[in-house]
Amino acid sequence: MTLQEALELHQSGQLDAAEQAYREHLRERPGDAEGLHLLGVLRHQRGAFDEALALLREATTASPDEARFHASFGGALLHAGAVDQARASFEQALILDPNDAQVHAVLGHLALQAGRIGDAESRFRVGRRAAEEDPLILLGLGNVYLERRDAPNAAKFLSRAAELQPDDAAIQTSLGRALFEQGAFGLAEKAFENALRLRPDLGLAKLYLARSRLRQDKLEAARELFAELVEANVQLLFAHAGLGDVARMQGRIGNALRHYRRALAVDPANPGAANSCAWCMEHLGDLHGAAQYLADGLKRTPDADELRRPLAALLERLGRADEASRVREPRTTASGVAS
Repeated sequence: MTLQEALELHQSGQLDAAEQAYREHLRERPGDAEGLHLLGVLRHQRGAFDEALALLREATTASPDEARFHASFGGALLHAGAVDQARASFEQALILDPNDAQVHAVLGHLALQAGRIGDAESRFRVGRRAAEEDPLILLGLGNVYLERRDAPNAAKFLSRAAELQPDDAAIQTSLGRALFEQGAFGLAEKAFENALRLRPDLGLAKLYLARSRLRQDKLEAARELFAELVEANVQLLFAHAGLGDVARMQGRIGNALRHYRRALAVDPANPGAANSCAWCMEHLGDLHGAAQYLADGLKRTPDADELRRPLAALLERLGRADEASRVREPRTTASGVAS
């Protein structure tokens, strides 16, 4: 069997037969770079990650001028968590083939994960010159606009990505986020449902699905999803806050406070959780307790104006005008830190 025939078996999903053919090829031609590369790709697909890394490393050593080999090796390194090594391998692939849209896309997503939004956009734009309709690049550009809080432009790229690749859970999740940010909660709900149908383990999609249902007053359906996240120990801060929001909308203020306190315990520096606890205390008639939540939150996050304003208002109501004034106009120390 030729290597091309073995590759055709691989591409048709006949992995056992393809692997046997690749190994036979390598027995006849030990060290053949293409055979090592294809077997490495297949072993990676089958979860034999250490063997895949060894095979792909050997392929790049045997044929260092082949861009595809460096790209495949980079993918295996990335899966192994060796991000810096993976990035170097992808960069080498681009030196050998500057028009590889997939490699530009992967490097763009790595830059996005690292918070380098401008670098990510540049990568995606360059890659789009080589493949204008590549779904991974469109996903990347959509995520860039999501990071910039430009949901309408994000939705344009993500809608097209979803048309081209409807069975990609990451695309469906990002599209749902763009729709959610525009207030299209029903459409967002469908996108998150699609994402979870494809990947039931996606905690972010489940969180946003719960939020979408909450915005549509589907309170029990939202509560069930938030509770599932808590049980799975996933997205705990936002899941507890979501359960608090459900209880709050149902008028169960004491129950809401318990959930908000749990959210605050997950992240004591979260202004939203502190504010929600204070809101509950105020509506339960404990203004001093409400002010204390806000004051403690402001100590942890001195720049949180969303805590400063309600704290000042509460202090005024409590007859503590001098304290309210200091909260509204914090003094700064010699080091420039608010006191």
